[in-house]
Amino acid sequence: MFFNSYTSHLIAILFMVISISSFSQEYSEKNIIDVANSIVNDSNSCVFITLDSNNNPTSRLMDPYIYNNNFEIYLVTNPNSRKVSHIRDDNRITLNFTSKDGGSYVSINGTAKLINDLNLKKKFWKSTWTPYYNNLDKDCILIKITPKSLELVSSSNIVLSDPFTWKPATIIF
Repeated sequence: MFFNSYTSHLIAILFMVISISSFSQEYSEKNIIDVANSIVNDSNSCVFITLDSNNNPTSRLMDPYIYNNNFEIYLVTNPNSRKVSHIRDDNRITLNFTSKDGGSYVSINGTAKLINDLNLKKKFWKSTWTPYYNNLDKDCILIKITPKSLELVSSSNIVLSDPFTWKPATIIF
C-alpha cells in the first residue's frame, strides 16, 4: 500500500516537472513567427473582432488577404458596415486564426486602418472578393491590420501555453 501511494505521488511530481520543463523551454521569436505564419497562411478565414460604441467586442468571420510573412494582412468590407463605424470610433482589433486540425491558434492584437484608395485596393485585392463587389471604387473599403502583439499555441509544433496560467507564447511587435 505504501509503495502504491508513494508511486502515485512520484508519478504526479514527475508529470508536473515534465509539464513545467516543456513550457519553460524558450521558444525563439523566429520559431514562434514561423509557426504563426504557417497557421495564418493555411487558414481560409479568420475571426475579426472590433469594439462597438459601448466597448463591447463584436466578431465576424472574414476572408483575409495575407500579403507577406510580416503579418501584413488586409480585409475588405462594405463601407457602410458596422465594422467600419467601429474602426472609425476605436481602431483596436483582434484577428484569430485556427489551424485546420483545430489544435493550434494565432491571435493577433493590433490596430486597423481604413483604406479607400483605388490603387491600393487593386494592389491588395484578393480575387475571391470580386463576386461581392461590383464597383471597386465605391462598393468596398480595405482594412489594413497593423499587429501590436501575437499569441500562439500549437500542440502539433510543441509551442505550448504555461501549464498553470495558460498564458500562450507571445511576441510584442
